[in-house]
Amino acid sequence: MQASDWRGTYLAFSIDSLGERYMVNRLNLHIDESGSQDFSEGRYIVAVVLHDHSANIADPIDRYECRLSIAGLPNIPFHGKDLLHGNQDYAAVSPGDRKRLLAQFARFVRELPFSFFVLRYGVSDARNREELEARIRRDLALFVFDRLPYFQLFDVIAVYYDNGQGAVSIALRDALDFALAKNVADYRDADPSARGLLQVADYICTVVRVSDDYDAGKQTKTHERFFGNRRSFMQSFKKQLDRKLFN
Repeated sequence: MQASDWRGTYLAFSIDSLGERYMVNRLNLHIDESGSQDFSEGRYIVAVVLHDHSANIADPIDRYECRLSIAGLPNIPFHGKDLLHGNQDYAAVSPGDRKRLLAQFARFVRELPFSFFVLRYGVSDARNREELEARIRRDLALFVFDRLPYFQLFDVIAVYYDNGQGAVSIALRDALDFALAKNVADYRDADPSARGLLQVADYICTVVRVSDDYDAGKQTKTHERFFGNRRSFMQSFKKQLDRKLFN
């Protein structure tokens, strides 16, 4: 993965009525989800990463890629399930190196300037896709309304999402169009392998899922191999990530 794939376009411009270019305030939302809409896994998680486009992400990316190079680790786009189980791009990577990759990505996440929030649903929250979609739409709209002065600071809201689950995509559009001024939400399809902050959203889903498993006493040997015991997980992953929660 090339460095430019992570950074995207750093400066955002618009054109005024006289044809002059000017800087615009832009908020980037990167969304990922975990689970299935039929709740066959018993839960459904939506992670939303908020990034003020003016906040520098180039330097943390450079440091992260430099650390990978020095450590002799491959620069593989993060995907939590594949990393833990050695699938897809991680198939040829040893468990030891996958654990080192996880630690490096966790450090990278700590250094990035972003905040996030998570929506979580269980089998008692919706009986089918339509109910789930309605619940996500309502919760997203309420979240934006409760923090409307913050969202109104931005001229553009750019939504990055791979459209993996239709319910989330539809709910995002409906909620933001309803809560924000017309034409503020700028929707962009995205390939997670080409958008670094989408990988951060995947990491958040992974940590939330693992946290639920530890809390329920349902952690697996794979969890313990990569995250240690519950105390180690909380100190090294969960509490560090919680510092980024959007309030």
